[in-house]
Amino acid sequence: MIKRNKYSEIKSWIGKEKIIILKWARQVWKTTIMKKIQYDLELDWKKTYFIYADDISNNNIFKTPEDLIYLLDFKFGLKTLKEKLYLFIDEFQYIENAWLFLKNIFDKYKDKLQIIVSGSSSLEITKNTEFLTGRNIEFYIDRINYNEFLEFKFDRKIDLNLNNFKEIEKLYFILKNDLERYFLEYLAFWWYPEVVYSNTEKEKLYILDSIYKNYIEKDIIHFLKVENVTAFNNLIKILSSQKWSLLNKNEISNTIWISRITLQKYLEILKWTFVFNYLPPFFSNIRKELTKMPKVYWEDLGMLNYVLWKNISLKNDMDLWAIVENFVYRELNYYKDFTKLYFYQTVSKSEIDFILEDYDKKLIACEVKYRNKVNIPAIFNKFWSNYDLLDKKIIITKNQLKYENGVYFIPACILSVINL
Repeated sequence: MIKRNKYSEIKSWIGKEKIIILKWARQVWKTTIMKKIQYDLELDWKKTYFIYADDISNNNIFKTPEDLIYLLDFKFGLKTLKEKLYLFIDEFQYIENAWLFLKNIFDKYKDKLQIIVSGSSSLEITKNTEFLTGRNIEFYIDRINYNEFLEFKFDRKIDLNLNNFKEIEKLYFILKNDLERYFLEYLAFWWYPEVVYSNTEKEKLYILDSIYKNYIEKDIIHFLKVENVTAFNNLIKILSSQKWSLLNKNEISNTIWISRITLQKYLEILKWTFVFNYLPPFFSNIRKELTKMPKVYWEDLGMLNYVLWKNISLKNDMDLWAIVENFVYRELNYYKDFTKLYFYQTVSKSEIDFILEDYDKKLIACEVKYRNKVNIPAIFNKFWSNYDLLDKKIIITKNQLKYENGVYFIPACILSVINL
């Protein structure tokens, strides 16, 4: 089985007076992780109970907190328990006023009950969080990241440091063919766990088709009550065709015939349901950062490939470059130890794809050049002269690995295993 990096981190909070919340999109094994925790607890002779909030047969149980407590008291004698009961609730966003519901139970029974819940992509999960301030710990359970995928393929974890460049060179020289093959394989579907274990292209596409339809039907239509589904689908298609482009709201709202207010609502849904995200521009002036157009990036390239029907082969170099840039965005945004991520653009439209800021306000400039011949862009030196805190310059390449003129050239297929 694929090892999920978050598992041990989540497990460390078991037994503490916190509600554990697992969040992210559908089909990322949140339920599987909870089941594994339940299994481990039961091996240790702990009392557990698992319940599905989206199962209509459980509606009566979740009408009020008292109804759920009655059930737990009937089954386990909750009110007189001398040891903790571990309650697992899957898809908890289907509970009416879920945050207040959990707060009421936690405040009364935190010494006897620990609640572990999962929530699929839904704006409702992010609302009213003030009810649980200080009471909860949240974990974002992503699709399988490339590090987990490589660990699955090589049956061992790879962890390198940019300061030890010779070790990086050695590993890349020895494993180059495997790394490049696995990288293209990974990009084709942006791996959901079930996709990893599917054997054929047909099976993989079927799974992606099912995930996309469930997202539209369950989250968008049924749960979030989006009425203009055609416009919502068209918005996804437009953003897919404009991947890593600037987000021009006026142009998009005119194209799909919806108001700016409706467009903003849909964009927020796409963000908080973990389908798209919006990268701000780098400015020392925070007001400019907030008012200038962001760039659009996909959170789920498997869905992107599915929507555009550009899967598996990835033969078009421009499409592949765009997907690699999106891959780099997610690696830098989620799996590297930095506080903020931006893009940089001058008045003359010269760009640096990514600017990373660390805890000491030091900056890293990162450009994606996924092609056979790569040169150092002139804007690197211009940015360097304007910002004294620029610490490193990195170019993500197709297959060049070297350190030259103060710039690190790193192949995209090995970025995930390098600590910057």
